Amino acid sequence: MTSLRRLLTATAALALAAIASPTVEAQEFTLRITNPDAPYVQIDDMKYPYYVFGMMSAFGETVEALSKGRIKAEIYHSGTLGDLRENMESVRMGVLEATTPSEGPVSIFYPEIQVITIPYVFQNAAVAWEVMDGPFGQKLFDGMIEQGFRAVAIGENGGFRIWGNNARKIETPDDMAGLKIRTMEIPAHQEMVKALGASPTAVPWMEVYSALQTGVVDGAELPTVGSLQQNLHEVLEFITVDSHVYSLSFIIVSEKWFQSLPPDLQEAVLLAGRIATVTSRGLVQVTVNDALRYFSENGIEVTYLSGEAQAAFREKAQPGVIKWMEETLSPEIVAEFMDSVRAAEAKLGMTPSL
Repeated sequence: MTSLRRLLTATAALALAAIASPTVEAQEFTLRITNPDAPYVQIDDMKYPYYVFGMMSAFGETVEALSKGRIKAEIYHSGTLGDLRENMESVRMGVLEATTPSEGPVSIFYPEIQVITIPYVFQNAAVAWEVMDGPFGQKLFDGMIEQGFRAVAIGENGGFRIWGNNARKIETPDDMAGLKIRTMEIPAHQEMVKALGASPTAVPWMEVYSALQTGVVDGAELPTVGSLQQNLHEVLEFITVDSHVYSLSFIIVSEKWFQSLPPDLQEAVLLAGRIATVTSRGLVQVTVNDALRYFSENGIEVTYLSGEAQAAFREKAQPGVIKWMEETLSPEIVAEFMDSVRAAEAKLGMTPSL
């Protein structure tokens, strides 16, 4: 059995367990959840559920099952209800029940989320999961509630992000000098790009293809699987894999809507969020290496950095971003985050990286 089939089998088992009770009650609430991307990604002859769509589907189906039909989930993909920034505003106002942003759109409303984007801080996904699911992550994500929305699933936005460009192979920080690089609308990412000697340019996700194609930017800071799903391999020549930022994909629900639910349905939403979190992470881990292989086999020069090469990027990018965060957010939140990374590494029996 392939890893993808094992993942989907496990996800199906969770959903079936949730549906165990045959009792179905009348619908009382509607849960609309949105995302701008298409639901599937094709890699050679394998069709994968896109990780955000998989997360949304697991969440919606499990909410319906655990609520015994009292909550009806409606999934809107491919931007049918607008872009993520618009959706975030609607969720905050209570006009829309849920959406699926990365940390970029979230940072517009909740700047503190940027602390997780300190570059080159996570050795691997297991460390990131420990931090996100631990006390620091819980405190950080609970802070969103004051802004009118609640994070109920903490999935992956393609895991670790990559650099793509059309100018040259990137092997050292000096190779970034002078390049015009697309970033999300998140100041911390822009500070990282500046620290590496390049020029950051915020470009909305749905406009990245044309920006690369027309030369508006030389390159972009990107999610791995999302880049394939948006066909960015058609307009890229070089990719560098250096694990610079671990990116999240949330399920955010309106706090106003959440508080309108009785306690048992609130519990159903939170439990469904945990299942959706695992679904997203699993789908990313299954697809990311296949996506990188596909890039390499289809004309893109893929460079992998580790060890001393990665350390050179860390030494150049991290201090400036940390300084900016201490001045813009607070020294306390930066220190708490770094401590949580050290604690996660110790729990996993790893050699400290900080």
